[in-house]
Amino acid sequence: MNRTELINRLIKKYKYKSYLEIGVNTPAQPGYNWVGVEIETKHGVDPNVDTTYRVESDTFFNEHISQKYDIIFVDGLHLFEQVYKDIVNSLENLNENGVIVVHDCNPITEITQRRLRASDSWHGDVWKSIVKLRMENPNLEISTVDTDEGCGIIRKGKQELLVVESGVDTYHYNFLKENRKKALNLITVDEFTKKYA
Repeated sequence: MNRTELINRLIKKYKYKSYLEIGVNTPAQPGYNWVGVEIETKHGVDPNVDTTYRVESDTFFNEHISQKYDIIFVDGLHLFEQVYKDIVNSLENLNENGVIVVHDCNPITEITQRRLRASDSWHGDVWKSIVKLRMENPNLEISTVDTDEGCGIIRKGKQELLVVESGVDTYHYNFLKENRKKALNLITVDEFTKKYA
């Protein structure tokens, strides 16, 4: 299951009508998602692509947003602090029973999660935003589907906070490597299908 199929399953299951995509690829780029999403209202935000809002996501949320959305896909700048900000802003503009999908949450090798691109694949340190929310926000329901580089699923709800021993650096790749399932609340595609779609 790729990101587009996952998003469309959520749209169909919950009868969503409005979709926001933060970070819109072009057809020439791998993982082009935009054209495949099947929904009534679809808005895109990207400073480098000719889409609905050709601005950075911070500018969009501060100056352009005029509605709430049922489903928001976060796949913009792959840096922890920006992804975290995009998720927080998305939560503020999410309809009740809405969902946020975050791409690139499960880097399998250290090199692809570096903040500066060092390989063909680049996930950046997106995964840290999932860990931070799992540790700090009890009013969210978070899991990561083990497919297509890791697709984080975030909904308003309840979760048991991720508890980490004192002195452990939760933002070092070794923590993710050694605690992947627990840190990301990693689920299989079958588990996703049973729970969400």
